[in-house]
Amino acid sequence: MSQNHYLIKKMIYLVTLTAISVVLGLFEIPLAPGVDWLKLDLSEVIVLITFMILGFKNTFILIILRGITRQFIQGDLLIPTELWGEVIALIASLTLVGSYYLLSRLLGRHDKPLFNAAYSSEPFKFWESIVIIFGVTIILSFVLLLSNIFVTTPVYLSLLSSYSGVIQLNGFHFTVFSLLEDPGMMNVFGLNLSSWEAYTTFILVNYGLLNVSKGLLTTLITLPLRERLVYFNLFQNVR
Repeated sequence: MSQNHYLIKKMIYLVTLTAISVVLGLFEIPLAPGVDWLKLDLSEVIVLITFMILGFKNTFILIILRGITRQFIQGDLLIPTELWGEVIALIASLTLVGSYYLLSRLLGRHDKPLFNAAYSSEPFKFWESIVIIFGVTIILSFVLLLSNIFVTTPVYLSLLSSYSGVIQLNGFHFTVFSLLEDPGMMNVFGLNLSSWEAYTTFILVNYGLLNVSKGLLTTLITLPLRERLVYFNLFQNVR
């Protein structure tokens, strides 16, 4: 197969996977009534599958294209809170891919992207799958909870206050340290979140469910799909 043919075929895979991820990303499952940002979609399954098939560079391209296309379709491309939501989704996707890569390397099971491999990868053993599933979920939850507590939620609440008026803060906050000093934190969605205890409890209760669900569902769906790709040797001799 010529180099041009190879690159075109690789691009077709990327475009196809991107389209699937966008469609899945449009169907969001609400996890908490009345809290708009706590929604789960299954597009992360395609993100992880893309990493397995095409590697990190193309996965990053897919994540960017997914976010831009999803916001364009929904008509939210210029809404600050929605754009920040895509930044949070970017962090989640990169954490997901990074944790899978780290754990597969530690297990000695990280293979070349299936599209480039000249051999068929071996399916994960049962105990390896368990390590991946719970390891990815724990790392994803830990990283995203820290991000939510210290940076992403303060910025999101500030954007809600500045551009939508859903809540009323007296300033824009890039970190939790200034956020908790804002008097507006005494009434956020009808709750007093002005103390560390109340604020972190709110984050843990709401985002904890989202992050654990994302980690578990994504890996539980993705790993069996990987086994089918490996079993059928779909990418052997693609070059």
